[in-house]
Amino acid sequence: MANWFLSKWKLWLLVPLVLDSFTDAQILKPTRWPLYQGKPLLLAWNAPTEDCRPRHNVNFQLDQFHIVASPNEGFTRQNLTIFYKDRLGLYPYFNSDNNPENGGLPQIASLTQHLEKLPQDIERYIPNSAAKGLAVIDWEEWRPLWIRNWDTKNIYRNQSRLLVSKKNPMWDQAHVNKVAQQEFEMSGRTFMLKSLRLAKSLRPNQLWGFYLFPDCYNHDYLKSLESYTGRCPDPEIARNDQLRWLWTDSTALFPSVYIGSVLRSTAFARQFVRNRVKEGMRVASLGSDLARPVFVYVRPTYIDELALLTETDLISTIGESVSLGAAGIILWGDASYASSSVSCSSLAQYVQGPLGRYLLNVSSAAEQCSRTVCGSRGRCTRRQPDSDSYLHLDPQSHSIVERGKRLVVEGHMGPEELKRMKEDFICQCFKGYQGYNCKLLDPNQFRVTSSFRLVLCVLSLKHNQIDTVRYGHHCTLDKSSYLSLDFFNMSHPQYDVDLDLSIFDIIHNRNQSFNGSNIVIFYSDKLGFYPHYTGKNESVYGGVPQNFSLHDHLSRASADLQNMMPDKAFSGLAVVDWESWRPLWERNWNSKEVYQQGSRALVRAKHPDWKPAQIEAQAKKDFEGAAQAFMEQTIKLGRDERPGGLWGFYGFPCCYNYQYKKNKTYTGECPTLDMKRNNKLSWLWNVSTALYPDIYLDLSLKGRDRDIVLYAQHRIMEGMRVREQVSPTQPVVIPYARIVYTYSMTFLSQEDLVHTIGESVALGAAGVVLWGDAIYSTNKSTCLAVKNYLDETLGQYLVNVTEAAVLCSKELCSFNGRCVRRDPGSSAYLHLDPAVWTIIHRARLPDLNTNSPSYVIQMNKEEQYHFTKPFKCQCYPGWGGNRCEQQDPKPR
Repeated sequence: MANWFLSKWKLWLLVPLVLDSFTDAQILKPTRWPLYQGKPLLLAWNAPTEDCRPRHNVNFQLDQFHIVASPNEGFTRQNLTIFYKDRLGLYPYFNSDNNPENGGLPQIASLTQHLEKLPQDIERYIPNSAAKGLAVIDWEEWRPLWIRNWDTKNIYRNQSRLLVSKKNPMWDQAHVNKVAQQEFEMSGRTFMLKSLRLAKSLRPNQLWGFYLFPDCYNHDYLKSLESYTGRCPDPEIARNDQLRWLWTDSTALFPSVYIGSVLRSTAFARQFVRNRVKEGMRVASLGSDLARPVFVYVRPTYIDELALLTETDLISTIGESVSLGAAGIILWGDASYASSSVSCSSLAQYVQGPLGRYLLNVSSAAEQCSRTVCGSRGRCTRRQPDSDSYLHLDPQSHSIVERGKRLVVEGHMGPEELKRMKEDFICQCFKGYQGYNCKLLDPNQFRVTSSFRLVLCVLSLKHNQIDTVRYGHHCTLDKSSYLSLDFFNMSHPQYDVDLDLSIFDIIHNRNQSFNGSNIVIFYSDKLGFYPHYTGKNESVYGGVPQNFSLHDHLSRASADLQNMMPDKAFSGLAVVDWESWRPLWERNWNSKEVYQQGSRALVRAKHPDWKPAQIEAQAKKDFEGAAQAFMEQTIKLGRDERPGGLWGFYGFPCCYNYQYKKNKTYTGECPTLDMKRNNKLSWLWNVSTALYPDIYLDLSLKGRDRDIVLYAQHRIMEGMRVREQVSPTQPVVIPYARIVYTYSMTFLSQEDLVHTIGESVALGAAGVVLWGDAIYSTNKSTCLAVKNYLDETLGQYLVNVTEAAVLCSKELCSFNGRCVRRDPGSSAYLHLDPAVWTIIHRARLPDLNTNSPSYVIQMNKEEQYHFTKPFKCQCYPGWGGNRCEQQDPKPR
């Protein structure tokens, strides 16, 4: 076994460093979030090995790679796209016969014609304008700095001089050289920048950059290895500074660390790579914006030969890059890799063997470090860039084994391993976070908008500088948004009724399906093998959870999850809706008693001589243990596979405060017994990242305002109570509500909305899911009724309560916190003062342009904010003080 699995190899990454004398931590410039949530290290395979199967009957096991792409011409719609010189516009260059193509020089080429063709090429290779991925421009014929066009590239300098001298035959050589350089560099810069900016505007979700940029030309080892340090020459560092315009306009950098066989298994290889990646990380942080992610190109073989990298050189290339902060590794190869059965077979075995094991090792370690040291809000980087600490798993606590045809990691991080990580590595935080462990919200990123993202992110706000707020655009779900209002399954194209849903953050999922890009609901038949009984008491998958294989369930659940959530960066609501049985034995009453009966039958079959009390005790133990395992492991699977999702079970917690049906002195309080039972479900609250209680109103509550508010208030408060039992990261509470009384088309009144949605906002819920079923679209009349309710009642109330929450956050909490009631049982609500504010629907505006905002809020006079006394601040992470005005250097 190679030394990369030794515990002395540790973990981390890099960026420009500033010593914080107070926290003893280096503060690195934040970078953008990874393409795939929970994957701080992206692995991409970009070699034409797809030819090995038809030509030589050799298959490659590439499931470890997040991106598998081919550089060959015919491949489009890939997550990694390389634009060679003939694939993007009309790139000027001289061919191998020294004949000009597209003018040859950037100062001669038609930039207009080039930019006219460029969109067509992008459309061909990346047809989906919303697709996320890596977009690499590979223009290698000339370099934008004059002095770097040496050897075969000298033709660009000679032709530039010739161009100037023809126009100015009387100029001396020095003058010609000066002007030629100015014209070439200015034209080259314009050509590259205009291309880059147009490409970014057309495909903004792609990470754009130029292949092999930056380079620091530290190839001195080609002359001699004696005294080789790998350092980038000072002139080259200065020249890279001249390319600041390129680094700041790129959204990713793509340097290479290809090594020649002369460096095989030497310390020189490590120095060569280390300094190249350090230079890439340095220029990535130039400018005032976020640090750009650096994706390092690596070859699995040595330059110009098919000899595979030794395991030592895997550390020197991949390991070194990851430890210095690379956002990804791109393994690149050319057509020679598929040239023969021997080359295909040896490379396929290498991928499944040493290379695959090392990639799994280093990527798993990077994920562990990000999760445990940076709270999944940053990427680990070496504290000392020139140290020999690596992101490797500790062999004392981990092993890599082959399971079927896949390599998997077994084991868990121990306290010593975590201690070493914290000693040797620091965090480069992702956008929106800063500080040690990336726990602090970055005020530079959230100063304007975070005020409502964590309040109740229902809609996007455009604050006019004078007195108007317009509504109509959707707010963006990102890592800071806990929230959401969701309206779905309410449109029916058959009836030609358009619903104005622009006030909602998460719009209804299309085609009446309950899964989409923002919310996925997993019903009992949609996620794995859920054991249950049918309405006729016929068992499905064993009937009770202890009678079915948890392993088989999780295997199937993983496949279902990939199908229903294809986007690994999913960051919406992930709701598991399992209602057949409840995990606590005593809560399976009435029709659910079949689960107790089935559990007893299993025990009785094993122990026919046991007494009823013994059978009862064992049946309860078996059922609750298996129920917990099924629910707990299912949520853990979801969090592992789609860590950006808000995972939880529909209807949990519930406090069973239904006494309004028979109690004339109804208090709304959750029975003490059920609160104790909810305490037994602490394992569920701890594994969930969201809680989804419901506050649906029974038709018998119609007109009973007092009972409605008590009913909803205590159900939400119970969610908040069990949330407080969780540490360190508490789940968000997002109640489910309806716009009608259950099993009817009787819409909630304005007062009912106050007592459900208004209660949720005032008590600190992170969002509300407004749920509906097919009854809303039964016919055209029901569709029109829903539309009228949205336009006349619901829409204006949502605008009212959301804007009030924003204003309170601004006035009371410095935009760094959420307003919540001082007294949870009070009747204080976050509502606009009607004497000050007027909400006007678009239909009543003089401008009837359908593209205008849905609502305009008019301020009639100076607001004297009434929020101060009844509300207090619940500060966002990283902020403290009565008004959330104090940044906490050491958030808990």
